Amino acid sequence: MTEHTTSRRTFLKVAGGAAAVAVGGGAAATQVTAQSSSTWAEVSSPTSKSISAVVQTADGPHAVGSSGNILALADGQWQLVVDSGPDASNNPLNDVAVTSDGERIWFAGGSGAMGAYDVMTGKKHDYTAPDGKTSTWEAIATTGTIDREHVIVANGSGETLHGVFEQNDQGAYCMQWGSVTKPAGGSTIPGVAFSRGSSDTAYGISTSQAAFESTDFNSTWTQIGVSNANESFYDVLGDDETVYVSAGGGTIYRYDCGCRRWTPIDVGENALQGLDRVAPDKPVLAAGNGGYVYERTSNGWQEYDTPVGSDIYDVAYGGDTDPDVAVGSSGTILER
Repeated sequence: MTEHTTSRRTFLKVAGGAAAVAVGGGAAATQVTAQSSSTWAEVSSPTSKSISAVVQTADGPHAVGSSGNILALADGQWQLVVDSGPDASNNPLNDVAVTSDGERIWFAGGSGAMGAYDVMTGKKHDYTAPDGKTSTWEAIATTGTIDREHVIVANGSGETLHGVFEQNDQGAYCMQWGSVTKPAGGSTIPGVAFSRGSSDTAYGISTSQAAFESTDFNSTWTQIGVSNANESFYDVLGDDETVYVSAGGGTIYRYDCGCRRWTPIDVGENALQGLDRVAPDKPVLAAGNGGYVYERTSNGWQEYDTPVGSDIYDVAYGGDTDPDVAVGSSGTILER
């Protein structure tokens, strides 16, 4: 649920590490999960409606959720900056991604809702129902800088659509949409992400426990796993070396791209719905149901029992001056 870094903060979900179980499957790796005293605090939220996804931007963390809400942290307080979605129809927003320079977020959701928001200027852009698609968008990813970015969006019918800003005859850069592809048959695609390494590489996952890779901006997809996976998949992030997939039952699947091997890791007991990482040599954050947050550090996976019991849908690392953020059901916002 976001790809490259520049400017004063880190903005994209990427991953690193090693793997050790073949694509053909295998028993889940046993990895100690130590419970840690919580450093996460619940903060005041401007909404009681679910917040589905969050990213770090060049102007602090931004989040999206039900009723088309877009939220931002400004001067230490969370506030609604858009309350009706890209087309003012109040459709729910399911995912958010951010450009490489952190200056624009992209979001997508119900009834084909899709749009962008320039965080430095507060300007909103409506791209609802691109190519006439009005199915619910489940996931979105972007790479590249503002007005030059590539976007991939995926829906509940297993379709993915690629768009890119290209220069037209008048010299303006405008979004151009390509052809729809269907990497997962008819299965819902709940997560897509661009690789932090190769900007033309993207990863996707389906509700039929499959993972896919595209190296040509959505023109073709190749299935890369995951055999013998029995849990629901929720989110994906990766670079050229490692891909992470969060799943039900507290499981994370780690893929070694070079050796094409998957390792299932038992992190907790509850579904893990969101992932974040700022660089391959940095920790991984995972959002869990029941109010749990997990973090992969040099000391293994740490479990944080937060002050809330609500489900946590997504997490985002902060920057030099911004907190780490977790968001979830009933307007829940946590900061660290």
